[in-house]
Amino acid sequence: MVKERQFYQRLVAMMIPLVIQEIISFCVQMLDTVMVGSLGDTAVSAVTLAGQPYFIFNVFAFGLTSAGAVMISQYWGQKNIEKIKHIMSVMLWSVVVVSVLYMGLCWLFPRQLIRLFATDEKLVELGVSYLQVVVVSYLLNGLSMWYFSSLSAKENVKISAAVYTGSFFVNLVCNYLLIYGNFGFPKLGVVGAAIGTIVARAFQLVCASIYARYHEKDIRFGLRDIFDFDKTMIPTYFHLSLPVIGDDLIWSLAVSTQLAIIGRMSSDYVAAASIASVAQQFVMILVYSMAKSATITTGKAVGQGDYERVKQIGRTFLVLSAFVGILACGVVLLIRTPVLSLYPNVTVETKNLAYQFMTVIAGIMLFTGIENTAIVGILRGAGDMHYAFRIDAGCMWLIGLPMGLLAAFVWKLPVTYVYFFLRFDIIFKIILCIRRILKGEYIK
Repeated sequence: MVKERQFYQRLVAMMIPLVIQEIISFCVQMLDTVMVGSLGDTAVSAVTLAGQPYFIFNVFAFGLTSAGAVMISQYWGQKNIEKIKHIMSVMLWSVVVVSVLYMGLCWLFPRQLIRLFATDEKLVELGVSYLQVVVVSYLLNGLSMWYFSSLSAKENVKISAAVYTGSFFVNLVCNYLLIYGNFGFPKLGVVGAAIGTIVARAFQLVCASIYARYHEKDIRFGLRDIFDFDKTMIPTYFHLSLPVIGDDLIWSLAVSTQLAIIGRMSSDYVAAASIASVAQQFVMILVYSMAKSATITTGKAVGQGDYERVKQIGRTFLVLSAFVGILACGVVLLIRTPVLSLYPNVTVETKNLAYQFMTVIAGIMLFTGIENTAIVGILRGAGDMHYAFRIDAGCMWLIGLPMGLLAAFVWKLPVTYVYFFLRFDIIFKIILCIRRILKGEYIK
Protein backbone atom coordinates (compact mmCIF):
# COMPACT_ATOMS: atom_id res chain seq x y z
CA MET A 1 0.00 0.00 0.00
CA VAL A 2 1.10 3.57 -0.71
CA LYS A 3 1.49 5.39 2.60
CA GLU A 4 2.28 8.97 1.55
CA ARG A 5 -0.50 11.38 2.34
CA GLN A 6 0.20 13.39 -0.81
CA PHE A 7 -0.71 10.40 -2.99
CA TYR A 8 -4.22 10.22 -1.57
CA GLN A 9 -4.62 14.00 -1.72
CA ARG A 10 -3.74 13.95 -5.43
CA LEU A 11 -6.04 10.97 -5.96
CA VAL A 12 -8.98 12.78 -4.36
CA ALA A 13 -8.21 15.95 -6.34
CA MET A 14 -8.24 13.86 -9.52
CA MET A 15 -11.33 11.82 -8.68
CA ILE A 16 -13.63 14.72 -7.78
CA PRO A 17 -13.80 16.16 -11.33
CA LEU A 18 -13.83 12.61 -12.75
CA VAL A 19 -16.85 11.77 -10.60
CA ILE A 20 -18.56 14.99 -11.71
CA GLN A 21 -17.81 14.14 -15.34
CA GLU A 22 -19.13 10.60 -14.93
CA ILE A 23 -22.28 11.86 -13.17
CA ILE A 24 -23.03 14.25 -15.99
CA SER A 25 -22.17 11.66 -18.63
CA PHE A 26 -24.53 9.24 -16.89
CA CYS A 27 -27.27 11.86 -16.75
CA VAL A 28 -26.85 12.64 -20.45
CA GLN A 29 -27.04 8.94 -21.35
CA MET A 30 -30.07 8.33 -19.12
CA LEU A 31 -31.88 11.52 -20.08
CA ASP A 32 -33.49 10.10 -23.21
CA THR A 33 -34.64 6.93 -21.45
CA VAL A 34 -36.06 8.78 -18.44
CA MET A 35 -37.75 11.58 -20.42
CA VAL A 36 -39.39 9.20 -22.91
CA GLY A 37 -40.61 7.15 -19.94
CA SER A 38 -43.81 9.21 -19.97
CA LEU A 39 -44.50 7.83 -23.46
CA GLY A 40 -44.81 4.27 -22.10
CA ASP A 41 -42.95 0.94 -21.96
CA THR A 42 -42.56 0.61 -25.73
CA ALA A 43 -40.83 3.98 -26.08
CA VAL A 44 -38.45 3.16 -23.22
CA SER A 45 -37.58 -0.20 -24.78
CA ALA A 46 -37.16 1.36 -28.25
CA VAL A 47 -34.68 3.98 -27.04
CA THR A 48 -32.80 1.34 -25.04
CA LEU A 49 -32.49 -1.04 -27.99
CA ALA A 50 -31.67 1.75 -30.45
CA GLY A 51 -28.90 2.76 -28.07
CA GLN A 52 -27.15 -0.58 -28.50
CA PRO A 53 -25.43 0.39 -31.79
CA TYR A 54 -24.09 3.51 -30.07
CA PHE A 55 -22.95 1.33 -27.20
CA ILE A 56 -20.88 -0.73 -29.63
CA PHE A 57 -19.57 2.39 -31.41
CA ASN A 58 -18.56 3.81 -28.05
CA VAL A 59 -16.45 0.71 -27.52
CA PHE A 60 -14.44 1.43 -30.67
CA ALA A 61 -14.02 5.09 -29.73
CA PHE A 62 -13.10 4.25 -26.15
CA GLY A 63 -10.59 1.62 -27.26
CA LEU A 64 -8.88 4.02 -29.65
CA THR A 65 -8.79 6.90 -27.19
CA SER A 66 -7.96 4.95 -24.03
CA ALA A 67 -5.00 3.20 -25.65
CA GLY A 68 -3.73 6.58 -26.80
CA ALA A 69 -4.36 7.98 -23.33
CA VAL A 70 -2.14 5.29 -21.81
CA MET A 71 0.68 6.31 -24.16
CA ILE A 72 0.05 10.01 -23.47
CA SER A 73 0.16 9.47 -19.70
CA GLN A 74 3.50 7.66 -20.04
CA TYR A 75 4.95 10.42 -22.25
CA TRP A 76 3.51 12.97 -19.83
CA GLY A 77 5.56 11.30 -17.10
CA GLN A 78 8.59 11.99 -19.33
CA LYS A 79 7.31 15.51 -20.26
CA ASN A 80 7.71 14.62 -23.96
CA ILE A 81 5.20 17.03 -25.55
CA GLU A 82 6.21 16.27 -29.14
CA LYS A 83 5.43 12.57 -28.74
CA ILE A 84 2.09 13.45 -27.13
CA LYS A 85 1.12 15.51 -30.19
CA HIS A 86 2.04 12.66 -32.51
CA ILE A 87 -0.13 10.24 -30.55
CA MET A 88 -3.04 12.70 -30.52
CA SER A 89 -2.84 12.96 -34.31
CA VAL A 90 -2.91 9.18 -34.79
CA MET A 91 -5.82 8.94 -32.34
CA LEU A 92 -7.75 11.66 -34.18
CA TRP A 93 -7.49 10.03 -37.59
CA SER A 94 -8.43 6.65 -36.15
CA VAL A 95 -11.53 8.06 -34.43
CA VAL A 96 -12.68 9.93 -37.55
CA VAL A 97 -12.36 6.88 -39.82
CA VAL A 98 -14.18 4.57 -37.40
CA SER A 99 -16.93 7.14 -36.74
CA VAL A 100 -17.68 7.73 -40.42
CA LEU A 101 -17.73 4.02 -41.25
CA TYR A 102 -19.99 3.20 -38.32
CA MET A 103 -22.38 6.04 -39.10
CA GLY A 104 -22.69 4.71 -42.65
CA LEU A 105 -23.47 1.23 -41.36
CA CYS A 106 -26.25 2.52 -39.10
CA TRP A 107 -27.72 4.70 -41.85
CA LEU A 108 -27.82 1.85 -44.35
CA PHE A 109 -29.05 -0.95 -42.08
CA PRO A 110 -30.98 0.56 -39.12
CA ARG A 111 -33.85 -1.93 -39.25
CA GLN A 112 -31.57 -4.95 -39.42
CA LEU A 113 -29.61 -3.70 -36.41
CA ILE A 114 -32.72 -3.17 -34.27
CA ARG A 115 -34.10 -6.59 -35.25
CA LEU A 116 -31.06 -8.20 -33.67
CA PHE A 117 -32.54 -7.28 -30.29
CA ALA A 118 -36.32 -7.42 -30.74
CA THR A 119 -39.06 -8.84 -32.98
CA ASP A 120 -42.00 -6.64 -31.93
CA GLU A 121 -42.82 -4.51 -35.00
CA LYS A 122 -43.98 -1.42 -33.12
CA LEU A 123 -40.85 -1.47 -31.01
CA VAL A 124 -38.65 -1.92 -34.09
CA GLU A 125 -40.29 1.02 -35.91
CA LEU A 126 -39.78 3.36 -32.96
CA GLY A 127 -36.20 2.19 -32.54
CA VAL A 128 -35.42 2.78 -36.22
CA SER A 129 -36.85 6.31 -36.12
CA TYR A 130 -34.59 7.11 -33.14
CA LEU A 131 -31.46 5.46 -34.56
CA GLN A 132 -31.65 7.11 -37.98
CA VAL A 133 -31.46 10.54 -36.34
CA VAL A 134 -29.17 9.98 -33.35
CA VAL A 135 -26.47 8.40 -35.54
CA VAL A 136 -25.37 11.95 -36.49
CA SER A 137 -24.06 12.38 -32.94
CA TYR A 138 -21.54 9.53 -33.26
CA LEU A 139 -18.80 11.54 -34.99
CA LEU A 140 -19.38 14.55 -32.73
CA ASN A 141 -19.04 12.38 -29.64
CA GLY A 142 -15.99 10.55 -30.98
CA LEU A 143 -14.14 13.83 -31.51
CA SER A 144 -15.06 15.04 -28.02
CA MET A 145 -13.87 11.76 -26.50
CA TRP A 146 -10.57 12.08 -28.39
CA TYR A 147 -9.78 15.53 -27.03
CA PHE A 148 -10.99 15.13 -23.47
CA SER A 149 -9.28 11.75 -23.01
CA SER A 150 -6.04 13.38 -24.16
CA LEU A 151 -6.46 16.11 -21.56
CA SER A 152 -7.31 13.61 -18.82
CA ALA A 153 -4.19 11.58 -19.61
CA LYS A 154 -2.06 14.56 -18.61
CA GLU A 155 -4.05 15.03 -15.39
CA ASN A 156 -6.31 17.82 -16.68
CA VAL A 157 -9.75 16.50 -15.80
CA LYS A 158 -11.56 19.69 -14.76
CA ILE A 159 -12.44 21.09 -18.19
CA SER A 160 -14.18 17.91 -19.34
CA ALA A 161 -16.28 17.90 -16.15
CA ALA A 162 -17.38 21.48 -16.85
CA VAL A 163 -18.21 20.79 -20.50
CA TYR A 164 -20.19 17.64 -19.73
CA THR A 165 -22.16 19.60 -17.14
CA GLY A 166 -23.09 22.19 -19.74
CA SER A 167 -24.02 19.55 -22.31
CA PHE A 168 -26.39 17.90 -19.84
CA PHE A 169 -28.43 21.07 -19.45
CA VAL A 170 -28.41 21.65 -23.21
CA ASN A 171 -29.76 18.12 -23.71
CA LEU A 172 -32.33 18.57 -20.94
CA VAL A 173 -33.75 21.75 -22.50
CA CYS A 174 -33.82 20.27 -26.01
CA ASN A 175 -35.58 17.13 -24.79
CA TYR A 176 -38.14 19.18 -22.86
CA LEU A 177 -38.93 21.22 -25.97
CA LEU A 178 -38.86 18.47 -28.60
CA ILE A 179 -40.10 15.30 -26.88
CA TYR A 180 -43.21 16.94 -25.44
CA GLY A 181 -43.65 19.87 -27.87
CA ASN A 182 -43.43 22.66 -25.29
CA PHE A 183 -43.33 26.40 -26.09
CA GLY A 184 -44.57 25.91 -29.63
CA PHE A 185 -41.96 23.35 -30.67
CA PRO A 186 -43.13 20.22 -32.52
CA LYS A 187 -43.93 17.15 -30.39
CA LEU A 188 -41.47 14.61 -31.82
CA GLY A 189 -41.34 11.91 -29.13
CA VAL A 190 -38.32 9.62 -29.45
CA VAL A 191 -37.07 11.57 -32.49
CA GLY A 192 -36.99 14.70 -30.33
CA ALA A 193 -34.82 12.83 -27.83
CA ALA A 194 -32.41 11.93 -30.64
CA ILE A 195 -32.18 15.56 -31.79
CA GLY A 196 -31.48 16.66 -28.22
CA THR A 197 -28.57 14.21 -28.07
CA ILE A 198 -27.11 15.62 -31.30
CA VAL A 199 -27.29 19.21 -30.03
CA ALA A 200 -25.63 18.22 -26.74
CA ARG A 201 -22.76 16.43 -28.53
CA ALA A 202 -22.27 19.44 -30.82
CA PHE A 203 -22.07 21.66 -27.74
CA GLN A 204 -19.31 19.45 -26.31
CA LEU A 205 -17.28 19.66 -29.50
CA VAL A 206 -17.62 23.44 -29.77
CA CYS A 207 -16.44 23.83 -26.16
CA ALA A 208 -13.48 21.50 -26.80
CA SER A 209 -12.49 23.54 -29.87
CA ILE A 210 -12.67 26.83 -27.96
CA TYR A 211 -10.59 25.45 -25.09
CA ALA A 212 -7.96 24.01 -27.43
CA ARG A 213 -7.67 27.30 -29.32
CA TYR A 214 -7.58 29.78 -26.47
CA HIS A 215 -6.87 28.10 -23.13
CA GLU A 216 -4.74 24.94 -23.46
CA LYS A 217 -1.17 25.85 -22.41
CA ASP A 218 0.76 22.56 -22.25
CA ILE A 219 0.19 20.73 -25.53
CA ARG A 220 -1.20 23.44 -27.86
CA PHE A 221 -2.45 20.91 -30.41
CA GLY A 222 -3.43 22.82 -33.57
CA LEU A 223 -4.55 22.23 -37.15
CA ARG A 224 -0.97 21.78 -38.32
CA ASP A 225 -0.45 18.95 -35.84
CA ILE A 226 -3.30 16.94 -37.37
CA PHE A 227 -1.11 16.08 -40.38
CA ASP A 228 2.19 15.95 -38.51
CA PHE A 229 2.79 12.64 -36.79
CA ASP A 230 5.56 10.10 -36.46
CA LYS A 231 4.65 7.10 -38.63
CA THR A 232 6.88 4.86 -36.52
CA MET A 233 4.45 5.32 -33.61
CA ILE A 234 1.52 3.84 -35.52
CA PRO A 235 2.48 0.15 -34.97
CA THR A 236 2.95 0.77 -31.24
CA TYR A 237 -0.37 2.61 -31.02
CA PHE A 238 -2.31 -0.17 -32.72
CA HIS A 239 -0.40 -2.83 -30.79
CA LEU A 240 -1.89 -1.27 -27.66
CA SER A 241 -5.25 -0.16 -29.04
CA LEU A 242 -6.31 -3.33 -30.88
CA PRO A 243 -6.45 -5.50 -27.72
CA VAL A 244 -8.42 -2.74 -25.97
CA ILE A 245 -10.81 -2.43 -28.91
CA GLY A 246 -11.07 -6.21 -29.17
CA ASP A 247 -11.67 -6.54 -25.45
CA ASP A 248 -14.26 -3.76 -25.30
CA LEU A 249 -15.92 -4.86 -28.54
CA ILE A 250 -16.27 -8.45 -27.39
CA TRP A 251 -17.44 -7.16 -24.01
CA SER A 252 -20.04 -4.89 -25.66
CA LEU A 253 -21.21 -7.71 -27.90
CA ALA A 254 -21.56 -9.85 -24.79
CA VAL A 255 -23.62 -7.14 -23.07
CA SER A 256 -25.78 -6.76 -26.18
CA THR A 257 -26.16 -10.55 -26.31
CA GLN A 258 -27.23 -10.51 -22.67
CA LEU A 259 -29.93 -7.98 -23.54
CA ALA A 260 -30.94 -10.04 -26.57
CA ILE A 261 -31.28 -13.17 -24.39
CA ILE A 262 -33.52 -11.28 -21.96
CA GLY A 263 -35.46 -9.70 -24.84
CA ARG A 264 -36.03 -13.07 -26.50
CA MET A 265 -37.47 -14.43 -23.26
CA SER A 266 -40.03 -11.59 -23.31
CA SER A 267 -40.06 -8.06 -24.75
CA ASP A 268 -41.50 -6.87 -21.42
CA TYR A 269 -38.23 -7.81 -19.73
CA VAL A 270 -36.31 -5.27 -21.82
CA ALA A 271 -38.08 -2.30 -20.23
CA ALA A 272 -37.43 -3.71 -16.74
CA ALA A 273 -33.77 -4.33 -17.54
CA SER A 274 -33.35 -0.82 -18.95
CA ILE A 275 -34.88 0.72 -15.82
CA ALA A 276 -32.63 -1.40 -13.58
CA SER A 277 -29.62 -0.33 -15.64
CA VAL A 278 -30.20 3.24 -14.43
CA ALA A 279 -29.22 2.16 -10.91
CA GLN A 280 -26.29 0.14 -12.22
CA GLN A 281 -24.90 2.93 -14.36
CA PHE A 282 -25.34 5.44 -11.54
CA VAL A 283 -23.15 3.50 -9.11
CA MET A 284 -20.69 2.70 -11.90
CA ILE A 285 -19.79 6.40 -11.72
CA LEU A 286 -17.63 5.62 -8.68
CA VAL A 287 -16.18 2.51 -10.29
CA TYR A 288 -15.29 4.23 -13.57
CA SER A 289 -13.77 7.20 -11.74
CA MET A 290 -11.57 4.90 -9.68
CA ALA A 291 -10.53 2.96 -12.80
CA LYS A 292 -9.66 6.14 -14.74
CA SER A 293 -7.63 7.43 -11.80
CA ALA A 294 -5.78 4.10 -11.71
CA THR A 295 -5.06 4.32 -15.45
CA ILE A 296 -3.64 7.84 -15.25
CA THR A 297 -1.64 7.24 -12.06
CA THR A 298 -0.26 3.87 -13.20
CA GLY A 299 0.62 5.11 -16.69
CA LYS A 300 2.49 8.12 -15.35
CA ALA A 301 4.49 5.95 -12.91
CA VAL A 302 5.40 3.55 -15.75
CA GLY A 303 6.55 6.50 -17.86
CA GLN A 304 8.80 7.64 -15.03
CA GLY A 305 10.40 4.17 -14.90
CA ASP A 306 9.65 3.58 -11.22
CA TYR A 307 8.42 -0.01 -11.46
CA GLU A 308 8.44 -0.74 -7.74
CA ARG A 309 6.21 2.28 -7.32
CA VAL A 310 3.92 0.91 -10.03
CA LYS A 311 3.52 -2.37 -8.11
CA GLN A 312 2.79 -0.45 -4.92
CA ILE A 313 0.17 1.66 -6.70
CA GLY A 314 -1.45 -1.47 -8.16
CA ARG A 315 -1.88 -3.08 -4.75
CA THR A 316 -3.25 0.17 -3.34
CA PHE A 317 -5.90 0.49 -6.03
CA LEU A 318 -6.98 -3.13 -5.48
CA VAL A 319 -7.79 -2.34 -1.84
CA LEU A 320 -9.47 0.98 -2.66
CA SER A 321 -11.59 -0.60 -5.40
CA ALA A 322 -12.85 -3.27 -2.98
CA PHE A 323 -14.25 -0.51 -0.76
CA VAL A 324 -15.78 1.16 -3.82
CA GLY A 325 -17.56 -2.11 -4.67
CA ILE A 326 -19.04 -2.37 -1.18
CA LEU A 327 -20.20 1.25 -1.36
CA ALA A 328 -21.74 0.67 -4.80
CA CYS A 329 -23.67 -2.34 -3.51
CA GLY A 330 -25.15 -0.32 -0.67
CA VAL A 331 -26.12 2.57 -2.92
CA VAL A 332 -27.99 0.29 -5.36
CA LEU A 333 -30.01 -1.16 -2.48
CA LEU A 334 -30.87 2.35 -1.28
CA ILE A 335 -31.94 3.82 -4.63
CA ARG A 336 -34.15 1.01 -5.93
CA THR A 337 -37.42 2.73 -5.01
CA PRO A 338 -36.30 6.26 -6.06
CA VAL A 339 -35.25 4.91 -9.47
CA LEU A 340 -38.66 3.32 -10.00
CA SER A 341 -40.33 6.65 -9.17
CA LEU A 342 -38.71 8.11 -12.31
CA TYR A 343 -41.02 5.92 -14.42
CA PRO A 344 -44.60 6.66 -13.29
CA ASN A 345 -46.22 5.40 -16.49
CA VAL A 346 -44.70 1.92 -16.74
CA THR A 347 -46.70 -1.08 -15.57
CA VAL A 348 -46.60 -2.44 -12.03
CA GLU A 349 -45.26 -5.75 -13.34
CA THR A 350 -42.35 -3.98 -15.05
CA LYS A 351 -41.55 -2.05 -11.87
CA ASN A 352 -41.57 -5.20 -9.74
CA LEU A 353 -39.25 -6.98 -12.13
CA ALA A 354 -36.92 -3.96 -12.32
CA TYR A 355 -36.77 -3.95 -8.51
CA GLN A 356 -35.68 -7.61 -8.54
CA PHE A 357 -33.08 -6.88 -11.23
CA MET A 358 -31.62 -4.10 -9.08
CA THR A 359 -31.31 -6.46 -6.12
CA VAL A 360 -29.24 -8.83 -8.27
CA ILE A 361 -27.17 -5.89 -9.54
CA ALA A 362 -26.39 -4.88 -5.94
CA GLY A 363 -24.79 -8.27 -5.32
CA ILE A 364 -22.78 -8.08 -8.55
CA MET A 365 -21.48 -4.63 -7.56
CA LEU A 366 -19.56 -6.19 -4.66
CA PHE A 367 -17.17 -7.61 -7.26
CA THR A 368 -17.40 -5.01 -10.02
CA GLY A 369 -15.20 -2.43 -8.28
CA ILE A 370 -12.18 -4.74 -8.27
CA GLU A 371 -12.93 -6.17 -11.72
CA ASN A 372 -13.16 -2.81 -13.51
CA THR A 373 -10.28 -1.13 -11.69
CA ALA A 374 -7.99 -4.12 -12.19
CA ILE A 375 -8.68 -4.62 -15.91
CA VAL A 376 -9.33 -1.08 -17.15
CA GLY A 377 -7.21 0.81 -14.64
CA ILE A 378 -4.20 -1.18 -13.44
CA LEU A 379 -3.51 -3.70 -16.23
CA ARG A 380 -4.25 -1.36 -19.14
CA GLY A 381 -2.55 1.59 -17.42
CA ALA A 382 0.64 -0.45 -17.16
CA GLY A 383 0.42 -1.54 -20.81
CA ASP A 384 -0.74 -5.12 -20.15
CA MET A 385 -3.58 -4.87 -22.67
CA HIS A 386 -3.21 -8.36 -24.13
CA TYR A 387 -3.61 -10.16 -20.81
CA ALA A 388 -6.54 -7.90 -19.88
CA PHE A 389 -8.15 -8.84 -23.20
CA ARG A 390 -7.73 -12.56 -22.60
CA ILE A 391 -9.22 -12.37 -19.11
CA ASP A 392 -12.17 -10.16 -20.00
CA ALA A 393 -13.18 -11.74 -23.29
CA GLY A 394 -12.43 -15.31 -22.31
CA CYS A 395 -14.41 -15.31 -19.08
CA MET A 396 -17.44 -13.59 -20.61
CA TRP A 397 -17.78 -15.79 -23.66
CA LEU A 398 -16.65 -19.08 -22.15
CA ILE A 399 -18.39 -18.78 -18.77
CA GLY A 400 -20.92 -15.92 -18.46
CA LEU A 401 -22.86 -16.19 -21.71
CA PRO A 402 -23.02 -20.02 -21.80
CA MET A 403 -24.31 -20.02 -18.22
CA GLY A 404 -26.92 -17.41 -19.13
CA LEU A 405 -28.06 -19.34 -22.20
CA LEU A 406 -28.38 -22.54 -20.19
CA ALA A 407 -30.31 -20.74 -17.46
CA ALA A 408 -32.70 -19.12 -19.95
CA PHE A 409 -33.39 -21.79 -22.56
CA VAL A 410 -32.35 -25.14 -21.06
CA TRP A 411 -33.00 -24.84 -17.34
CA LYS A 412 -35.93 -22.41 -17.95
CA LEU A 413 -35.09 -20.40 -14.82
CA PRO A 414 -36.83 -17.13 -13.90
CA VAL A 415 -35.36 -14.07 -15.60
CA THR A 416 -33.71 -12.74 -12.43
CA TYR A 417 -31.70 -15.96 -12.13
CA VAL A 418 -30.75 -15.66 -15.80
CA TYR A 419 -29.58 -12.10 -15.09
CA PHE A 420 -27.33 -13.43 -12.31
CA PHE A 421 -25.82 -16.27 -14.34
CA LEU A 422 -25.00 -13.90 -17.21
CA ARG A 423 -22.52 -12.17 -14.87
CA PHE A 424 -21.24 -15.29 -13.12
CA ASP A 425 -17.90 -14.89 -14.91
CA ILE A 426 -16.94 -11.90 -12.76
CA ILE A 427 -15.67 -14.16 -9.96
CA PHE A 428 -13.15 -15.83 -12.28
CA LYS A 429 -12.01 -12.46 -13.64
CA ILE A 430 -11.23 -11.17 -10.17
CA ILE A 431 -9.19 -14.24 -9.21
CA LEU A 432 -7.06 -14.01 -12.36
CA CYS A 433 -6.57 -10.23 -12.08
CA ILE A 434 -5.53 -10.28 -8.43
CA ARG A 435 -3.05 -13.08 -9.11
CA ARG A 436 -1.51 -11.13 -12.01
CA ILE A 437 -1.24 -7.86 -10.08
CA LEU A 438 0.16 -9.32 -6.86
CA LYS A 439 2.86 -11.14 -8.84
CA GLY A 440 3.81 -7.87 -10.57
CA GLU A 441 3.79 -9.48 -14.03
CA TYR A 442 1.75 -6.75 -15.74
CA ILE A 443 4.21 -3.86 -16.23
CA LYS A 444 5.09 -3.36 -19.90
